[in-house]
Amino acid sequence: MAVTVARELLDRVVRSVREGATSVARESERLARVARVRLEIGNLQARLEDRYTEIGRVVHARYRAGSLRDPELGRLCEPAEVLEAEIRRLEQELAELRSSEPRGEPARPAGDDRPQNTGGFSL
Repeated sequence: MAVTVARELLDRVVRSVREGATSVARESERLARVARVRLEIGNLQARLEDRYTEIGRVVHARYRAGSLRDPELGRLCEPAEVLEAEIRRLEQELAELRSSEPRGEPARPAGDDRPQNTGGFSL
């Protein structure tokens, strides 16, 4: 009788372990699928943003060429024109600042406009 009880207990434990392993495997497969779908959604969203960017470039090019007929789209392009003008102004200012640097100073990489270390002395 004790052997029978032990056998039944062992069978229940084995069955429970199998069911648990099957459940874990199913959940792992589900989580892997969720991850794959999320990744695919992210990839598609990035591609969509690329398309929107390209549409914006085409619309803006037409605006600049004077061939954009939609006034609403034209109003959306106007702030870009203001930003581009400000960028051009700042680039010109930067070029002037760079051209006025004293001769003999070591060349600095492009874009490195940090103040030079003066060794603790004020100039």
